[in-house]
Amino acid sequence: MALSGIKVLELGIWIAAPSASAILGDWGAEIIKIENPDGGDPVRGILHSGGVFLGADFNQQWELVNRNKKSLALDITKDEGKEVIYKIVPSVDVFISNLRPSTLARLGYDYDTLSNLNPRLIYCLITGYGAVGPGKDWPAMDETAYWASSGIMSILGEPDSPPPMLHGAIGDLTTGMFAAGGVALALYHRERTGKGQRVDLSLLGSGAWTVAFDLQTALYYNYDSPRESRKDKVNPLFNSYQTKDKRWIMLAMPQSDLYWPRFCQAIGRTDLEADPRFNSHERRLENSKLLTSILDEVMATRTLTELTEKFSEADLVWSPAQTLTEVANDPNMIRNEYVVEYQHPSRGKVRGISSPVKLSEKPASIRSPAPELGQHTEEILLELGYNWGQIQRLKDNNVIP
Repeated sequence: MALSGIKVLELGIWIAAPSASAILGDWGAEIIKIENPDGGDPVRGILHSGGVFLGADFNQQWELVNRNKKSLALDITKDEGKEVIYKIVPSVDVFISNLRPSTLARLGYDYDTLSNLNPRLIYCLITGYGAVGPGKDWPAMDETAYWASSGIMSILGEPDSPPPMLHGAIGDLTTGMFAAGGVALALYHRERTGKGQRVDLSLLGSGAWTVAFDLQTALYYNYDSPRESRKDKVNPLFNSYQTKDKRWIMLAMPQSDLYWPRFCQAIGRTDLEADPRFNSHERRLENSKLLTSILDEVMATRTLTELTEKFSEADLVWSPAQTLTEVANDPNMIRNEYVVEYQHPSRGKVRGISSPVKLSEKPASIRSPAPELGQHTEEILLELGYNWGQIQRLKDNNVIP
């Protein structure tokens, strides 16, 4: 596979760093995940945290960001645990973490220390607010650093309603993909130069890139993009509408002149096409509130099934707002292998979300389920040269379970 032979040491918790190494694992890298023996990564307990629906009895979130990994349960705060890390580092290509920089420095896992052990090491650190500056050690989740601090939260939702909450680790997963790309870039650079390097990224930085279209305006004009009501959208063909059966659809036709005749025919309102209030892009923008209200009434008389048939025939740019169960069974998701099946030891065949990056020669794959806590501890230690007597002493000293 593309990253076969690449070895990654992950010292990460929650989603951001684990999702990055999961992607690297999908591409063929070997991933060693270090976990606290006392409970492991907090995502192992997410079923009891209110983070998923109450009826869940299988931790799919754990599977999502920890497949294709080996779990080494190790107390990294003890000297003997530190020795294990220091023995692993010379043999790996990548170290990835989302612990705070001060924590890593205090424990002896900072960039300078580890790169001295392995000058070819790619050291990837994901922080909340950046590796330098006043926020380098601030506590962060993607709801705070990615969603709120980046400005995304401030521009979404109806003007007179509370801003929407982030859902489902969107910021962590986005940042994890950026991190995987950064690591791949650093590996390519090392291939040419032989030198390792540090790769830094943050939830704030990836959030700023996500909202860059609006943020760029703020940079140039010192202008805050307002929260905009769908009733005030300047282009009615770039807006959302509710159908007769209470489904929402999204139109996305910024060059509305290209679509206007076909659109009018599709909704059965050919009278609107030549209406002097709406017969050009400029006129539709001038009378956008009126046209939006007319389209609201029209859409409310059509079901999603009816609109799907008409809009597809007219080759319009639109989509229904799909539910997640619809997405899970979307033929485009399945045919492109964005959803794949793999074998789980206790659940049989399960479905998972695969890497969105598809390589024609060596595609990503889910080759093993997420590990049990400490499942590979003894295996990894034996590979490092520990004998059974030394492993038993580590157990006796509560360094490993």
